[in-house]
Amino acid sequence: MHYFRRFLTVSFLVAALASQAQMAPPDPHYSFFSGASAVQDRNFYLFTLMEKMPAVRKLVVQDPYLQKISASFSQRLAGPVQENLTDASELVSPFLFSNEEVEGIGYRLNELLTNHQEAMSPMIHAMRNSGLFQLYSRMSDTALLTQAWQDAARGVNYILEAYTKGKGFRYPNIDSAAYWVKSPDYLASVNSLLDKLQSEDLQSNLFFEPSLDLALALLTLNRHDEAGRYEPMSKLNKDAYARVKSIPWKKFEYTAILILGAGPGNKDNISDAGKARCKAGVAAFRQGLAPFIIVSGGHVHPFLTPFAEALEMKKYLVDSLGMPASAVIAEPYARHTTTNIRNANRIIFRSGMPVDKRVLCVSDPMHLTYISTRLFELRCRQELGYLPMIKPKSVSETSISYLPDLNSLQADSRDPLDP
Repeated sequence: MHYFRRFLTVSFLVAALASQAQMAPPDPHYSFFSGASAVQDRNFYLFTLMEKMPAVRKLVVQDPYLQKISASFSQRLAGPVQENLTDASELVSPFLFSNEEVEGIGYRLNELLTNHQEAMSPMIHAMRNSGLFQLYSRMSDTALLTQAWQDAARGVNYILEAYTKGKGFRYPNIDSAAYWVKSPDYLASVNSLLDKLQSEDLQSNLFFEPSLDLALALLTLNRHDEAGRYEPMSKLNKDAYARVKSIPWKKFEYTAILILGAGPGNKDNISDAGKARCKAGVAAFRQGLAPFIIVSGGHVHPFLTPFAEALEMKKYLVDSLGMPASAVIAEPYARHTTTNIRNANRIIFRSGMPVDKRVLCVSDPMHLTYISTRLFELRCRQELGYLPMIKPKSVSETSISYLPDLNSLQADSRDPLDP
């Protein structure tokens, strides 16, 4: 492919310039761009930047190669539906990014970056400052953009395939489609989504928008808008965040007390295990160990539950255990222990808390034993790509402590319900 040969040449030319920017740390006060929805912004921030940064959008829309890609996807959307299709996966398959398209688009985006530094560099700067691409922070600008694009393309493909084939989910008991995807009714529903997208104005589409819009529509169809339900988090936790700047941090041994969620597994709003963990957390708080409690847990069990573990635990802490609401921070997204810890780290960074102090993590003894094993570390590295805890150590039967790893800021395109 001619793009590949040209890409290799220009990559060496910009390597020195790229290395100067790659060490900049993320900005805890970074102001995020807002796209069509919070679900899009959290899952596909690269696409939001392309849509909302005028100079970048203009380059992408006017580029001849990307115009051909855009025209191809728009034609697939506008084309007639074959009458002999048997399931929804056949309907959406034309909107998957092929390996060749992922490769070609990646090369072309990097050529745009190399040849139009003035227009494209602000987007790279925003990506680095956001922290959402933290795992790639030590890479050159071209490598960063390549990885971010590949992640976004894989994320779209994952949604399109998982929610029409009904397989490939990270957490099948939580993330699955809300309907039987092989049914004629589901096929008709997906066909209706395509009809709706087709009726919209596609004349100025960016190349990724037909596939992206279809993926987001599939999440909505299956009632999986979890990733955007509680944004912005600064509003959800407004009272607690307002106190952060006034905290005399040197007086506290820990930045926060993290209470890990425990779903009830039935129609109850909170489990007995969750209540017990809350009581242990309050005991630590009343010892003056930390100025805040973070409760973590999303919509987990049972499937499609209306209750977020963190919100129910916060209610219990405030209404039943007498905690001041301004001292309790809810993290209502995590669906596994790996992301309980990861998401709490994000809150600590985004809210302006010190990241160089240890966090006290509270749960029951069996749960903490699991967290301390090699098995948990392997699961973190497999699912997240890193261990979100630095130097974890046991404190008591019901608590361990750790330092937050800033790789936790990385957005995970393989987990669209909680990226």
